[in-house]
Amino acid sequence: MLKFQRCGTGLVSTFSHEFLNIPRVGIHTTTTVNSRIKKVVRHKPMWHIKKLNKAEDEPITGENRGFVQELLADKYSGPLKAELAPWNRGSWEPWTRRCGVLGVKIGAQPLWLKDGRLIMTTLLHVVDNHVVKFTPRGEYDGSYIGEKDLRPCYTGPGRRKRANISGMMVVGSHSTDPQKYTKDYCGLFTESGLMPKRHLARFPVTENAVIQPGTALTASHFTVGQWVDVFGRTQERGFQGVMKRWGFKGMPDTHGVTKSHRRPGCIGSGNDKARVFPGQKMPGNVGGGYTWNCGLRVWRINHAESVLYVTGVSVQGKVGSVVQICDTRIPGHRWEALGHGPQRFPTTYGDEADLPEEEYHELIHQFSEPSISYS
Repeated sequence: MLKFQRCGTGLVSTFSHEFLNIPRVGIHTTTTVNSRIKKVVRHKPMWHIKKLNKAEDEPITGENRGFVQELLADKYSGPLKAELAPWNRGSWEPWTRRCGVLGVKIGAQPLWLKDGRLIMTTLLHVVDNHVVKFTPRGEYDGSYIGEKDLRPCYTGPGRRKRANISGMMVVGSHSTDPQKYTKDYCGLFTESGLMPKRHLARFPVTENAVIQPGTALTASHFTVGQWVDVFGRTQERGFQGVMKRWGFKGMPDTHGVTKSHRRPGCIGSGNDKARVFPGQKMPGNVGGGYTWNCGLRVWRINHAESVLYVTGVSVQGKVGSVVQICDTRIPGHRWEALGHGPQRFPTTYGDEADLPEEEYHELIHQFSEPSISYS
């Protein structure tokens, strides 16, 4: 039996059964709790550790400042601790998940294919990346964010990790001065023997792709020709109208239109509606959200400078912004679809003797080679 009942400001249909009473949200309505949530968040989640140390530095002499820098350099000269035995390196197998890296967007550059076509690529600089910590699956599931992932989701796949995920790998980039951060934040890097990192990212990994904390990660982590996914924050465009925000056509230029050329028009709030439905397309803030950019191909890798050249100019953020880079999850571009695994698994450890200074895809034209060949 289907009946309607009033819940807050809207109508909610309820499917009644002898033992069940399941609420179903009607058209154009949502629950009262979620109907007024702002999509743009400007503050850190409450489970994040306080990062910056706001204590004022007492004036010190140049000699004492140099002594402090020497002490920090000796303390963090590792990065791997000598008393930690190296972890075993696993081998790739289908449906393996390995960690990614943090890259800095440094610009765009054109590349030419051997058939003469031009493609635009974005340069991502993988600088000063290290594995900070490995959190086992049981410990992660007991954390606050792990418990959120375990909640049931009825509107999509949810955030629950697959059964083959053995833990979470934390990767950091851009080592900075420990004096600028709190003791709690610096404590995250005690076990790995690293200096505090400015940026952190978490990646789910399987048991065969676990890397020892303190290991350096570079652009050689990836293989030329593979596809990657990029996660980052988009550029903030500020408060924009409906034409720029939602792509509305707008009103005509003439034929009696007066000062309404870029306005949204009627939103139909009369009669029984008598309100604005949540989710109505109206002016508001544009950009500043975290999004995925999936299926970008790696055309070129500069191993000497640790730079990736990926497809297109649609990577999120401005020049200088930090993004997360990992193996793609698109079914047709995964390693399982290609029939083999990464060339260097789980990552490169710097002991590869045949690693070139720069590596190109086989379809990319190299200007050091002749452009005309005679048969």
